[in-house]
Amino acid sequence: MGMKSATVTLDPAQKTSSSLRNFSAKFSLSQIWIHTPLLICLLCTLIIRVWFIIHNHGVVEGDEALVGIQAEHILRGEHPIYFYGQPYMGSLEAYLIAALFALFGASVWTLRTEPILLSLIVVWLTWKLAGALADSAHLAPRAKQWFMTIAALCATFPPLYDLVIELRTYGGYIETFIVMLWLLFSALRLTQRWHAGASYKELALRWAGIGFLIGLGFWIYPLIVIAVLAAIIWIAGYCLLEIVARYRKKSTAAQNSSIFMGLLLAVSAIPGALIGFAPGLYWGAKHNWENITYILGSSGTKTGDRLTTIHQLEHLYRTCSSLRVIGGALPTGGNVTIAQPHLMTPALIAGVFCLFMAVIGIALSLLWPQPVLVYIRQLATLPLIFGACAAFIFCASSAPIVGIGGQCGPIDGAGRYSTPLMLILPFLYATALTTIMLLLQGVNRQPDYQGNQTQPAMVVRPRYSLLIQVGIAIVLFLFLSTQVYAYTQANTNDTLQTSGCVSAPVNDDPIISYMQQQHIHYAWGNGWVGNLIVFKTNAAILVIDPRTVAGHSIVRIPAYANAVKQAKQASVLLLAEHNDVHPALLKTFDQQKIKYNVKRFYSEPGVDILVVTPLNRTVSPADANMLGVKFRKC
Repeated sequence: MGMKSATVTLDPAQKTSSSLRNFSAKFSLSQIWIHTPLLICLLCTLIIRVWFIIHNHGVVEGDEALVGIQAEHILRGEHPIYFYGQPYMGSLEAYLIAALFALFGASVWTLRTEPILLSLIVVWLTWKLAGALADSAHLAPRAKQWFMTIAALCATFPPLYDLVIELRTYGGYIETFIVMLWLLFSALRLTQRWHAGASYKELALRWAGIGFLIGLGFWIYPLIVIAVLAAIIWIAGYCLLEIVARYRKKSTAAQNSSIFMGLLLAVSAIPGALIGFAPGLYWGAKHNWENITYILGSSGTKTGDRLTTIHQLEHLYRTCSSLRVIGGALPTGGNVTIAQPHLMTPALIAGVFCLFMAVIGIALSLLWPQPVLVYIRQLATLPLIFGACAAFIFCASSAPIVGIGGQCGPIDGAGRYSTPLMLILPFLYATALTTIMLLLQGVNRQPDYQGNQTQPAMVVRPRYSLLIQVGIAIVLFLFLSTQVYAYTQANTNDTLQTSGCVSAPVNDDPIISYMQQQHIHYAWGNGWVGNLIVFKTNAAILVIDPRTVAGHSIVRIPAYANAVKQAKQASVLLLAEHNDVHPALLKTFDQQKIKYNVKRFYSEPGVDILVVTPLNRTVSPADANMLGVKFRKC
């Protein structure tokens, strides 16, 4: 006897609910799969930077300690707007560090936590900008995933020099990097949405967001001008190309008006910029607009032929500063000679190759618009515009002049002004590897915003496609391994130390303990040494550079300088060669019949630091030639 099969019929509501659940599950799995590389990159970013700080003993140098001091002052109720003695570097970083101090206590390790956390944002923004670039190139989903992953991985494992700068608390460098990437991303998304016919309301909001980033960036650090110039060139170029394209298509007046209306909406960036720069406006109104004068003025401190100075800066950038950023060589590492062999690293070779590949590919794409060349142009144009702006600002501004004449030696006075170049390196690496993969696989172009699609090139069979992707992954792994190897081989005493004073002690805890035991609260000493002692003791011990009271350098905290100047029998922190048993300052004290106690501590190989305490009279810097602060290695 046969059995009838039962049929279950779902009503429309049940079918809709089931479909939504299936779509939600697929969407969630898809999103997890797409963002898995980003999550891995963020985890690696955290691990490698924490390890790097621990591996290098958490060294903090003098300028970084000043930011920590300002953060401690914020916790005491002060509300600074700019870094000490500078009307051009906002105190955002000090406020962020103060928040961490409030949660975890003030310490060197907490100070280092702030740039570690912000480096996660740098990697995330690199991922986002890479995705937007891939969309503008209409990459296929798998190629887009490769491009974004490579860019994020290269931001996770930057060259050694760039990693060190990224972890510095110099008062706003990593914050400026974040705003730069965000501004580039916002400019690109503005033109993409503009091209797609977004509403005027959306465009106005995007313009306002760009204005806010510009205002905020100029408050944090005027180096943001690099990204501002790049964004202006990008948006202006987009408008020009759109006007030409619509003229050739003989578009209607209504279609042409959308470009001009979009440009008129740029006025909405003005209130956004004012909001972003609000702290600077408040400070400027009370200080005769010194910050605005600095931003608009900066013609340099050197006199003479400006063209000659620009040529010298161009030579410095081309032969030294940019090579350090691309290759990762530290100024304190290796034998420094005129030939600079220490600059040659695997990262430099790879970076220069990718740079030339991008430039040549863009140039060829204008003459021979093959799909792979067009990909290079669409992926690398914005990063290269930013790189060109970075080079131009370095050569045209006055700040890097301090590096002229150094012959790329161990004193890296101008290097920090070239570091924005590091932001575009991940996109150049990703462009090179992704386009090589597409060239080997064959190109399958995605539809553009109008639905147009170019004819696909030959596509290789899946098994060969997999082999190609594995090969690219191996190349990427080997390249990133060279970066990690450089991290492990760097000198643990010098890596996080300032190139301006490689003799400053890595561990000054014994010095602090001695000064506390001897009840020494005031001392003269080199700022690279003294600032960290002030920070670690929360100003219980004040150490001031004698050059500040003589007018040879900036007085960062006048109250501290006055306190040491008025102190009775302030001690002196003196750096000296290890084999110099009786340094010149002590001989001067002997000649002037000054009695003193002296305690010697190890500082760096071949260098000691002495704590000298006068006993029978107070010594001023003028009495003893700046108290020996001009040590040859500092």
